[in-house]
This record gives sequence, structure tokens and C-alpha cells, in this order.
Amino acid sequence: QVRLQDATRQTLWSTAIDGRVTDVQFSTTQPWLLLAAGRPGVGGAAQLRSVTDGKLLKTFAGHTDALYAATLNQDSTLVATAGYDRRILIHEVATGAVVQTLEGHNGSVFSLAFDPDGQVLCSASADGTVKVWSVASGQRLDTLSQPQGEQYSVLVSPDGQRVYAAGADNRIRVWQLTSRTDARINPQLVSRFAHEQSISRLAGSQDGRLLASAAEDGSISLWNAWPLQHRQTVARQPQPITGLAFRGSELLITRMDGSLEVVKVAPETTDPPSATAGAPAARSVGTMPEALITEVEGNNTPQSAQEIRLPARIAGVIHAVQQDSTADVDCFRFSALAGQRILLETKASRDKSPLDSRLEVLTSAGEPVLRTRLQAVRDSYFTFRGKDSSTSGDFRVFNWQEMELNEYLYSDGEVVKLWLYPRGPDSGFNVYPGFGKRFTYFGTTPTAHALQAPCFIVRPQAPDARLTPNGLPVFDVYYENDDDPRREWGSDSRLFFTAPADGDYVVRLSDARGFGGADHRYELTLRAPQPGFQVRSNAKKLALQSGTGREIVFTAARKDGYEGPITIDAVNLPPGFGFSGPIEIQQEQLRAFGTLYATADAQPPTAEQVSQIQFVATADGFDEQSVGGLQELKLTDKPKLRVRIGKDLAAASESQQQGVQLSIRPGETISAMLVLERLGHKGVVSFGKEDSGRNLPHGLYVDNIGLNGLLLLADQSERAFFITAAPWVPPSTSTFYLRASVDGITSFPVTIRVLPRESD
Repeated sequence: QVRLQDATRQTLWSTAIDGRVTDVQFSTTQPWLLLAAGRPGVGGAAQLRSVTDGKLLKTFAGHTDALYAATLNQDSTLVATAGYDRRILIHEVATGAVVQTLEGHNGSVFSLAFDPDGQVLCSASADGTVKVWSVASGQRLDTLSQPQGEQYSVLVSPDGQRVYAAGADNRIRVWQLTSRTDARINPQLVSRFAHEQSISRLAGSQDGRLLASAAEDGSISLWNAWPLQHRQTVARQPQPITGLAFRGSELLITRMDGSLEVVKVAPETTDPPSATAGAPAARSVGTMPEALITEVEGNNTPQSAQEIRLPARIAGVIHAVQQDSTADVDCFRFSALAGQRILLETKASRDKSPLDSRLEVLTSAGEPVLRTRLQAVRDSYFTFRGKDSSTSGDFRVFNWQEMELNEYLYSDGEVVKLWLYPRGPDSGFNVYPGFGKRFTYFGTTPTAHALQAPCFIVRPQAPDARLTPNGLPVFDVYYENDDDPRREWGSDSRLFFTAPADGDYVVRLSDARGFGGADHRYELTLRAPQPGFQVRSNAKKLALQSGTGREIVFTAARKDGYEGPITIDAVNLPPGFGFSGPIEIQQEQLRAFGTLYATADAQPPTAEQVSQIQFVATADGFDEQSVGGLQELKLTDKPKLRVRIGKDLAAASESQQQGVQLSIRPGETISAMLVLERLGHKGVVSFGKEDSGRNLPHGLYVDNIGLNGLLLLADQSERAFFITAAPWVPPSTSTFYLRASVDGITSFPVTIRVLPRESD
């Protein structure tokens, strides 16, 4: 049954409907009501009814099973319908005829949304995708496949700039809508954990400022639509939620039992958070706040913690030892929803403060919050020498042959991650990031390790996981940090906190040594992570010779926990010049290596051509980023040598090297041939040691090179070399090359394909 009520909840009319009603929508231009209805296994149709008296005006049929969605475009000339049969039909309102049939989803279609111009239609499906369709041609313009579960609701912002969707993965995702007439990638802008259970419905306000989300557990949240920020939590509903709609500053909620609730949208406050106790803490996290809160003393215990609203930026001081000889600590209380990620960071040593900050997150009762349990699966100890608290190389440990790359190594409270195998008897593991100061994981702090100190390969487990005893220890890791695990901020602390449950929490800040004083100033920030990246290159001026290349190193600065892959390529290269791209800074890695090379027919580029060269970086969910170009690119005569790679001697001896391909499987070792064309240089030529295979994917390495690395002696012009793939390496296609010690000359890039295991 469908019943229409006015603002006073008086029934204007009601009518019986054959089948279950699953979707309703008012026309914005006509006194019409559109509804979707149907019976599983029988069929479904949309009905257009008069708002005045409920009279049936038109039926839009054509589906062979239950209908889940029906929507009108902005000018009410088209109706789109979809349901269990996975098809989307676009009907002309005037004639009722089907003008487009859209097929491509592999599951039921639960929700549809036109953009304001009526150019595109977006669909959300049980196949875990949102698709963007051209209304005019019926072409699928893009598949937004980032969700990790069924998608139940989709809408387009009133300005047509963004697509919102949500479903079984408990997250609201936002994409920039760019594919309007042509197939294009619509970049993901936001993925935000929103509810503990599946999100069943989204609704947007007419002015585009507000968004409402409802979940299967009866929870409802209100959001600022853009930037997507939590604004208000509605009391949990006693019945399943069947509908959401905004009416001005009110949210209308309908429930399974036919009841209706009207919730007033709380006004958005721009006042700075109160620094006094008693003010309720907000239950959401946003971007960096403008106002700076001043710490109020008397906040030394969790029970007397200063109340703050998130996001928050606090200026405070860790004072000298108190009269009772206890060190000063500062506590701040905040609220969080289960699954919310909060970044806590201090700024002290970077401002020349002597404070060595330490952060802890506690329950409201002052108990530490368990982050993970690390179960040891292999024991070992440090051999030959101990380790300092900084370097990432030469981790020499007993029985390293049983260890694998990307495993976690625990010792004395510190957790590192294995990055590169030992390269012979006189070397040890390199740990992440593979160069420079080492990273730590799970918020642990780097520390020095003595010779023969115990260490363990550990596997992280959920805090509440039931572990099977194996005779090795289990290490509990809490939400706490002393020094920044990324080693970027010195002794300043940085901690990612994921709330395990709804509730109040306390952040406690102290000096790691128990010191204090009037000069021990700090700034503490609690905010939502804003993942991102920036890529820079080391090359501005290059000089090449025909048939040679020069290396360019690309380094990523990753921000706020973004660890995804980053693709880099060159555009606008002059004729006769090539680049080994697209290359990839792989997931969790910080560098990629490329070679810019000149072919045999290359001509010296003009200044205008050089000015047009650009390197660009792209990643899923982010806009394309310019890495910059070259200030100078010269083509000179007479290289001292040329380097060639091939599958065998005959292939490596060919004058042209483009198109060389090698294939390898996980756990396999393959051989290739290196040939040196000496054009004046007669001495030793080295191609590096553990870094000799430039830009090989993580887990592939040039093997069997001994202590001296990959080199050719003065009387040598050729040799075989070997590449090994770790057993876990996933399938991929990429390029690599070799770089000579003479003038940094590189070979042409070689394509290497990692094939699936033969048993896969």
C-alpha cells in the first residue's frame, strides 16, 4: 500500500499496490510520484501516479523479476528502472517506450541516480561495483570497482560533480564525476568508514550540503556532504529503516512498521572547541582545525582529563617535576566511533623544544588500549654484531634462510619489516624502506639491539583473536608511540589510532624521560588522516648519446598512511627519445627508477621540445600530479660504451634493443646475457651489488653476484647474470635495466613479466 500524507501527517490518499514497494520519488517538475514495485520471481514495474489523487498515470514494465529502483531525471522526461534481473531500462515518460537497455552488472541492481544534466546514470549493484552510463548512447563509461562488498545506494551531488555510494563494506565512497560523454576514469576522492554494519541507504539534501546514511543495525549518521565530515548521530532506530529524505533542516525517517520520525538537523557550529571540562566531545574527526586550544592544568590523570572535540589542535607545556616528585603529564578526553581512524601527532622537537614526547591512548578509565597481538612463529637472535637504533641495513640474524621478505621482525619492543635478503655470508637483511633510517610498525619505537639479543618473526593478530599456543611468546602491542615510526620528525611522536568501539578515550602526553620545564612546549593535533603523496625526481639536466640511456630516480613522500602504488610516466618526449615507463612506485615502497634513452635515429632536441617534457604521477583516488620536467636534454657524440641485455648472447648482441622481454615465475631463477660494446673504455665496468637490477619489482633481484657485485673485468665484454623471484611475488609486468659505473650509462629498458605459479 502507498499512503500520501501532508506536513501535518494527515492522509491525503492511499492506494493498494500489487507487490512490495521498494522505491519512491517525487518529480521536481510535475505533480507526480514514481514508485517501484514487484514480486520476486514474477516481475516488477514502476508506476507513475498523480500526487493530487493517487491516480495511476503510467506503468513502466519490462523486468522479469523484483524491481528495486526507479528514478526520474531532472526534467521528468525519462525513468530508469532496475532490479533483481540485473538489467537497467531507461523509459521515455511521454510514450512509456524503452529507449535504452543497459547490461553489464553481474548482480542485482539496488539503486539508480541521474546526474542533474541527465547525461549519465549511475547504478549500484550487488556485484560490488558502481557503474556510470551514458544516457544517450547506453555506453558504460566507467566501472567504479573500489568497494569491497555489495553496493546498496548511490546518488549524485546536485552540482553533478561527485558520486556517492555505500553498501555492505560499511563505507561511504565519493568519486569525482568526470565521465559525462566519453569513457574516463572517475577518481575516488574519499573512502570513509561510516557504520559498524552494512549501509542500506543514502540521502542528500536539495542544496547539496548534507548527506544522511542509514545502516542495517538502525544507526543513522548525518554528514557534511563535502568535504565528507561527520556532523550528527541520530538515535538508533527500533525498526529497520526503509527510507530517508531531507525536508529543509529536517531529516525524515521511515521504518518497516510504517512509522515516521522527523529529526531536526543540528546547526553546524563554527565556535572553537571548549577547553573546559564538562563539554561533550564530538563523535567524529575532521580536517585540521583553525582554532588552537590552550591546555588547562589539572589534567594529569585520565579522570581529570581536559575535554576536547575533534579535530583538535592543542598548545601545552610539560612542566617540571611536581611537588610529589611525579612527572607532569597532560591528558585529553575525546569521543570516537568504532572503526574511526584518528591521527595523533606532536610538534615539539621540530620547534626546538627539548620535549621528547610520548603518546598513549587509554580508555576513559585509564586502561591502555590493545592495538594488536604479535604471535611469534620463529625465534632467532642477532649475530656478528648488534644493531643501532637507526640504520635499515645489515640486520644479521640467526637462521635467516627460514625468513621471508615482508615478514615482521620483533625485538625488545621494536617491530621492523624485512625488505631485502642477505646477499651472501658477509651481509644481513635490509629492512623497510630499504635505504636511510628504518621504519617501525604498529607504533613501536626504534631501539638499539645487542649482539645475541633475541628476536622473533611475528604475525599480527586481532586483539580478541584466540591464539593456538606454539611454544613461542605472544607480544601485546598497545596504542602508544615515542618517536615517529616514519623517522621524519625526530623525537616527535606520531600515532594512528583506530577506535575499537564507540566511546570516550583519553590521549596522554608525557616526556619519555620524565623531564619537564617551562620550555618543554608542544603542539598536539588529533585529526582525520588525509592520505596523499608527492613525487620528486633527481634529474634536471641529462646528456645522452645514441643507443644509451641515463637514470632518473623518483622518490615518493607518502602522507598520512597512504601506501598504495603510484604510476609515473613521461609525456611529450621528442622524436628519437624514449622512457622506460610507465614505471611504478609499488605499494609501501618509496622509490622507482627509470631510464630516459636515445635511439639510433635521435636528433638533438630544441629548447622548445625540452620545455614540453613532463613527468606525471597518478594513483587511484587522486588527481594526476606533475613531477616536473627537464631543464636541459643534450644529445652528444661518442659514448664510452653501450650496454645491452638479451635472453642469450645472440639477442644481446643486436644493435637495437627495444622490445626485449624476459619471463619468470615465483620462486624461480632465470638467466640473461649482458653484452658490453666498448667504444673507448677498456677498464672494469661495475653494475652495482644488491642494487644492480634497476627497478626490478620488489621481491626480484639479481642473484649470484658474490661480494664484488655484477661487473665485467678489463678483458671482458660479456657475461651471464641471474634473476631470482621470491616465492610470494605476485604476477606483474614492468621494466628494468642495468646501469654502468662509467658515466652512469644505462641499457635500454627490458620488459620482465612475473607469471603466475604453474600450480595456480
